[in-house]
Amino acid sequence: MKALVVPANGPVLRQVLRGIADAGVVDVGVVVAGPDDGVKAEAGDGSRFGISITYLPGQSRQAGTVGAVRSAREWLADDDFVLCAGGAFPPGGIVEPLEEFRIRRPAAQIMADRTPGPSSWDVYFFTSALHTAVEAIEPSAAGGAELSDALRWLYDRGLGVTACTSPAGERGEGDGDGSARGAAGAGPAEG
Repeated sequence: MKALVVPANGPVLRQVLRGIADAGVVDVGVVVAGPDDGVKAEAGDGSRFGISITYLPGQSRQAGTVGAVRSAREWLADDDFVLCAGGAFPPGGIVEPLEEFRIRRPAAQIMADRTPGPSSWDVYFFTSALHTAVEAIEPSAAGGAELSDALRWLYDRGLGVTACTSPAGERGEGDGDGSARGAAGAGPAEG
């Protein structure tokens, strides 16, 4: 299992890297598009977090999350991975959702904060099936491929797209049990 991080600011990056390490994922790729804005200085080689960081060149900030996945394709190989994007990290961590993903083995599992705002977060767990989806999807009307398009592609082919929520009280919402919610047929989360 690897982790792919599309970094935000320094404090959020530290929170993400600690959360990934707490979940036992030690092989982390950090996609840096354009100037690294101090990302390398903030995270270093990852040893202070108990992880190993590989810096991966990104396509551009406009390429979005799918662009980050494309940039990391060779590094990710056919390994399962957790993708962290957004302005924050789940307060309760990802240990339980990661274990659930490993047991259930969907092509994709989405863990998203349902509270809008700048500190919302999205965490995705993927098998290598995502790479096939990313290569198969067409650019959206906005000009780039969207992660939601790749999730829809997986779902439409019956490859298993599940969603889970964080326990209640972490953001004042949620249903409290953190369990999987079945297929994301009403439209996957955007990332």
